[in-house]
Amino acid sequence: MTPTLVFIYGPPASGKLTVAEELARRAPFRVLHNHLTLDAITPVLPIETPGFWPLVRRVRREIVSTAAAAGVNLVFTYVFAPGEEHIVDEIATLYPRVLYVRLTAPREELMRRVGNESRRRFGKPVTEEALAEILTEWDVFQPIPARESLTINTATTSPGRAADLIVAAL
Repeated sequence: MTPTLVFIYGPPASGKLTVAEELARRAPFRVLHNHLTLDAITPVLPIETPGFWPLVRRVRREIVSTAAAAGVNLVFTYVFAPGEEHIVDEIATLYPRVLYVRLTAPREELMRRVGNESRRRFGKPVTEEALAEILTEWDVFQPIPARESLTINTATTSPGRAADLIVAAL
C-alpha cells in the first residue's frame, strides 16, 4: 500500500489529537501531533527565541520525510491559519498520498473543552483567555485553500465516529 499521510487540521481544542489517536487504533497509522515538536524544543528555546519557528518546521519536516521514506502511514495534526499554505505544502508534498481532514467546532464548544485535563499533558493552551487570544489573532476556522478536505464537526461527531469516517474516506 502507498504510504499515506492524514493531515488533520482545525482550531485548538477541536479534537485533532483525540481523533488522530482514535484513527491509530483503527488503522496502521502513527501520530505526529503538533505539540510533540513544540514540547521537545520549548524546554531549550522559548517560543520568542529568534529561529524558534524555523527550527520547529525543520524538525517536523525531517520526521515526516523519514517516516514517508520508511513507508510509515502517518497522522499529522496542525492548527492552520491563512497564509500558512507553504507550511502545509512542506509537509504534504513529502507523501505520495494525502487525505486532508478539517475538524470544526463552534467557538463555544472550544471554550468548553479548552480546560480539559487531556490538554495539560502537552503544553497546550488550557484557559479560555489563552484560547480567545489565539482565536482573535489567527483565523483558524478556515479550510486550507485549494485542497479538498473531509470536514467533520467534532461538536456533533464523536472521536470514534470521526475516525471511522476517515477510515472510510481512505
